[in-house]
Amino acid sequence: MKGIPGIKEFPSDNRYWRVDWFGAIQPNPKLPREPVLQVVITPFKTLDITNLPPNKLASASSGLVDYTDQRTINIGTGQLPAVCVGSIWRNSECQEQLGGQLTEFKGLEISKHTTQVLNASAKEHNQYIIPYTHYKFGKAGYLSKMVAIKYGGDPYGILIPMAELVRFYYAVSTDLADVIFSGDLKHNLHSVLNMEHTWSEPEEQREVIGLRQRFSDQDGWILARTINSPEAWSGATAVHDAMLKNSLNGVAAHIESNFPFAGSTNLSARCKMLPTVDPNKWRYLVLSLVRCSASFPFRHLTVYRDNDNNRAKDGEDKPDNEKKPGWGGPRVVPGQQGKPFQSQQAPNKNAATEIFNLPTDRFGDIAGKEPDKPTKEQCEYKSATIVRPPVNSNQLSSAQGDNTDSTVGTGRLNSTYERAKALPASFDTFIKAIEHLNTYEGFSAKIREPDELTRYIPLTKAEGCWQWSYLESKFLTRRQVLIADIKCDDQYFTLVEFEQRTSDSCRIGALYVDDGSKILTPTLHGILAGVAEERGVWSNIKPYRLKNIFLDSYKHVWPTPHNFSESIISKVFSLIKY
Repeated sequence: MKGIPGIKEFPSDNRYWRVDWFGAIQPNPKLPREPVLQVVITPFKTLDITNLPPNKLASASSGLVDYTDQRTINIGTGQLPAVCVGSIWRNSECQEQLGGQLTEFKGLEISKHTTQVLNASAKEHNQYIIPYTHYKFGKAGYLSKMVAIKYGGDPYGILIPMAELVRFYYAVSTDLADVIFSGDLKHNLHSVLNMEHTWSEPEEQREVIGLRQRFSDQDGWILARTINSPEAWSGATAVHDAMLKNSLNGVAAHIESNFPFAGSTNLSARCKMLPTVDPNKWRYLVLSLVRCSASFPFRHLTVYRDNDNNRAKDGEDKPDNEKKPGWGGPRVVPGQQGKPFQSQQAPNKNAATEIFNLPTDRFGDIAGKEPDKPTKEQCEYKSATIVRPPVNSNQLSSAQGDNTDSTVGTGRLNSTYERAKALPASFDTFIKAIEHLNTYEGFSAKIREPDELTRYIPLTKAEGCWQWSYLESKFLTRRQVLIADIKCDDQYFTLVEFEQRTSDSCRIGALYVDDGSKILTPTLHGILAGVAEERGVWSNIKPYRLKNIFLDSYKHVWPTPHNFSESIISKVFSLIKY
C-alpha cells in the first residue's frame, strides 16, 4: 500500500495474511525503549484475494481463511501507525485491500454515559458479544480491551478495539507512538514540548506549542489537542499508566485508553456486522477507523521550534561569522521501499533517518489547515558540517537508541494530512453543468465531497506497477474522480467523471438505483473498481458490481454546460418514467 514499508515479522510465504486483532504489550529485552505489541494474523486459503469485496475480506468463513494456522507475531509499537485490524499482508508487504465495509455513523454521541470499556471476550446474556462463529480474535486477544458505544438502543452497538482507538487518535506517527508507550507525557514532558514556548491564545482560538525537533508539524496537532483536552490527556496517558499497573500486578498489559473528546461526531469506519441475542438486530465491529469530524479544542496552531533550518528575515539576521556552530544530527531522507522494519535489532544512531509519509484525512476539523511558523527575529546558530562514515543498511528499526555498531537504519512513519488537490480543467464543464441544474425547478444537484474511497480510480495492481488506474504510471499520478448527486422528484441520480489522458475517449457514467435511493460510497467504490478493471468502459462493467443499479453513459465533451445539463434532465425524466 502507498507509503507503507514492509514489516519483517509478517510471513513471507506467498500467502495473504489478515490482521485480526491486537494482543498484549510486552517488553522487548533487545530494545528496552520500545516494547512490542502482539498482532494476531490469519492466512487466507485462496491464492488471489484481489477481487474479493471488503465484507468478504473480513469474513470468518473457514472456507476462506485458515484458522488452524492463526498465529501471533510481535512488532515494535513504533510500527503501529502502519498496521490496523483488517489490513492484509503478503510477503511482509501491506496490500491495497482492506477488510471491512465502509460505514458512516452520523451524529454519534461520545460521553461517559454512551461508552464503556469491555474485554473482547465479554458476554451478554451468557453469549459472547463478539460471537466466535463470526469473528475469531485469537487467544492473544481474549483479555484485550475494546470500547463499546451505545448505538440504535444497543449499549454495545459499535465495538472498537482499544488498540485501534490509540492507533487512530494518538499514535499517528512513530514518534508519537514512542511518546504514548514510554509515558513521556507524564514523566518527561520536557522531551516532548518546550513549555516556555507553549501557551493558549483563547481570544484567537489558537494554541501555540514549542515542538521538539524530532516531531513533525502534523504531530503538533495531536500534541496540542492532548494538552488542551482533559479527555485527550486521559486517553494519551492511560496507555502507559495501564502498562505500569499491570507490570506491578504481574499480569499481561493490554492497551487502555479513551476517546480524545466528548460530544457529537460523524465517524467513518470499516466494519464487520455481528449478530446479537435479538435475531432482528445486528451490531458493528470496527476493524479500522477512517475519519472523525469531532472538533479540536482550538482552531489555529502555531509551532515554535528550538532548532530548525528557518532563517530570520533578510537584513535582520546576524552574520554567519557571529553565530555559534549548531549541533548536527543524522541526515533525514525519504524512506526507501524494499527496506523492511524489524523489531529485534537497535538502529545505528548515525544512520540516516528514513521518513515514510502516510497520507490521511482522518480529522475533518483540521482538513486543509497548516500550522503557522513564526519568523525568527535572529538565528543564534549556523549549520555545522559534521562528517560521519556512511551506514549502509537493508533493514530499519522504529526504536530509539544509541547504538553505533548496528547495520540497521532508523525508520519513522509520519501521518501527513492530505490537502485538496486542484481539480483538472477537464472537469470544468461537468461542474458548471451540475451548478446549472439548480436553476431548474424541481432539481437540486451538488458535487459529492470526495473521500478515500472515491477520490481516485482504485488501483488494480500493486502500488507502483504500470496500470490504467494511473493517469501517469511513470509518476504514479492517480486518476481523480468527480461525483455529482442529482435529486428530482425525491429520487437520486449519480454522475461520475474521471480524469483522462489526451489519448482516452472514455464516457461519463450515469447511475440510478431502481428504488431511487442515493448510492452509498462503498457501492460507488466497487463500481469505480469495475471501471478500472474495464479500462474506463462503463458498458463492460461486470453485473455483480451493479446489482440493482441502472447504468448509462454520456459523451465526455460538450459544447457548453447548458447543453450537458439539458441532456442530463432528459435522461433523468426518462428514468423516472421507466
